[in-house]
Amino acid sequence: MTTTPQARIVEVLLRDGLQTMVHESQWRVPTTDEKLELIERCADAGIPEIEVTGFAHPKVIPMLADADEVVRRLPDRPGTVFRALVPNLKGALRARTAGCSKMSCLVVASDTYSMKNSNMSVADNVAGIEQVAKLCAAEGIDINVSLGISFLCPYEGLVPEERVLDLIETFLGFGVREISIADSIGMANPRLVGDRVRAITSRWPQLALGVHLHDRTGMALANICAAFDNGATIFECCTGGYGGGISMPVSVRGMGNVPTEDVVNMFDDMGIATGVDLTALREVSDRAAELIGLPSRAKVTEFGTYAEFHALAQQYRGALPRATRP
Repeated sequence: MTTTPQARIVEVLLRDGLQTMVHESQWRVPTTDEKLELIERCADAGIPEIEVTGFAHPKVIPMLADADEVVRRLPDRPGTVFRALVPNLKGALRARTAGCSKMSCLVVASDTYSMKNSNMSVADNVAGIEQVAKLCAAEGIDINVSLGISFLCPYEGLVPEERVLDLIETFLGFGVREISIADSIGMANPRLVGDRVRAITSRWPQLALGVHLHDRTGMALANICAAFDNGATIFECCTGGYGGGISMPVSVRGMGNVPTEDVVNMFDDMGIATGVDLTALREVSDRAAELIGLPSRAKVTEFGTYAEFHALAQQYRGALPRATRP
């Protein structure tokens, strides 16, 4: 008996989409009520996990200043996982007080990038994650670690595979059982992604491995295919393709998140189950665009699905004079 392959979608619009909208000048931050509306709509569309906010200092990330209120007011949705990014133990303690049931920590695999981005060494960042992991273990809170700059670094070049593997092994030692690797600059290619994912899944087949792939060169969907084919099962993406900017001394335009609509549409066409209702998701996208004030970057929003295209073509074909039909 064969089983339908499955991919788990994690929606990051409410955190990464809003937090990293650094390459846009004209946009609007949704109110707390509007954020909660989008969260409800994402859950209604069948998205199994939603990153709802981040517990950074409000002065540093003002668009997420309402993190405590968002988490306190989350709906009771059995089967839907709500998680929040916590940059350190202080943020984790805030998240715990607010009632957060899953926390996500972030580190990068490049010392140079880490120092330029957060003025913190990778070793210090890892030590902070160990503190958060201990808190989560003691409190029965789920934890995920996202490992940025896992493929290419703008400063150091190709990130050595062993560096990524060593960091993953460290996090496994902390009791972390879910890890995502990120192409933060959106310039990895399918062969690199496939090889790196396979190196991880072959060593730790029981690890819940995710990917967070940006789309500067337009290869994010191809990279997601390569990741899935080599054992990744979790795919972090952003409805509308918003945000995804990174800390760089050069333009970050176009390094953004891959649109959730395009990822779900691709998996649907490939016969890979996500449990997400694409029609409902596109309605979420329309509402997000209305609230944020920027159009969705999703191809499926612009061009539709193949089924829609095919139906339209049949109507057009039926309207042709009989003599011109093939």
